[in-house]
Amino acid sequence: MVRPRVFFDITIDNQPAGRIIFELFNDTAPKTCENFRALCTGEKGLSPISERPLYYKSSIIHRSIKDFMIQGGDFTKRNGTGGESIYGGPFPDEDLSRPLDSAGLLCMANKGPNTNNSQFFITLRDCPHLNGKHVVFGRVIRGFEVLERIAEVPTDEKDRPRAPIVIANCGELVLRSQSRQKKPEPKSESASESDSEERRGKRRHRSASSERSRSPSRSRSRLRSRSRSPESSDRDRKRHKSNKRSKKQKHREKKHKESRAEERSRSRSRSPSRARSRSRSQRSPEVVSETESQYDARLEREEQERIEAARKHELERIARRLKEEEGRRAKENGGVRFKGRGRMKYLDPELRRDRS
Repeated sequence: MVRPRVFFDITIDNQPAGRIIFELFNDTAPKTCENFRALCTGEKGLSPISERPLYYKSSIIHRSIKDFMIQGGDFTKRNGTGGESIYGGPFPDEDLSRPLDSAGLLCMANKGPNTNNSQFFITLRDCPHLNGKHVVFGRVIRGFEVLERIAEVPTDEKDRPRAPIVIANCGELVLRSQSRQKKPEPKSESASESDSEERRGKRRHRSASSERSRSPSRSRSRLRSRSRSPESSDRDRKRHKSNKRSKKQKHREKKHKESRAEERSRSRSRSPSRARSRSRSQRSPEVVSETESQYDARLEREEQERIEAARKHELERIARRLKEEEGRRAKENGGVRFKGRGRMKYLDPELRRDRS
């Protein structure tokens, strides 16, 4: 079973610092992991208690101790005294047997036993003195360099970062699955032939029953025709002939349809390869799911694309700022701009025109 993964996009002093990806241990601490996952996605909406969104987005890292840990998750008071779980209040500890024996472990912050809410901390080294006191419910799988950048931010006497460290965005990363709607399987040729034979038998049975039901009426009509006048008998004969012709026509049409159906079935039986290819093409494809290795490769690719887009955006911002500074300097120098490798003077005619 693939464990759930969530992410934080961190900004330091309003500048993008990178993404941290966590893997959650939902097999040992399911309630704690569900609380953290739902707070990353914001799917629970507003809190009925604090009337604030149950969402880590835009919250801050309010405590940072170098070579120890960084702490966040207080989205109500933003100073380490607040926080709220999706369950409406503090919830009990789940698994305290997992040790804090490495860096990058995701743990619940608390005020004592069974007081978990939304605050968490990430270890920067092993912390054996905290074993059995905090629930370890996840680990960092990508973004250790971001943790190092956060730890390098200067802090005050209360371990609060002097520059704002914000969770600019957060959410869940899920496996991709391509499931197509299953198409109904086509009937085989033998089944279609048996269906056609059953239909023919039903038609014959109907025609026989209709002839039986019509036979007493015919005898009655003959008796009536004998008792009628010669004019009425002539009319009856004409009608009888027209009825016979229409019946013959219907019978011919039926025979023609049946012969065409037989020809089609023969042509199908002659080309079994076509039937096989059709049946193969009409088979419903199985569900193609993403493996864990493909999942990791996709996350790596998306992270590289995101970093490249952020770098491009930063270069564009620097180019705009330099252009604005160059224009400001040209206005201050009376339309004189320095261009080229030798910093040759260039008089901007538009600026000179404005001055005159």
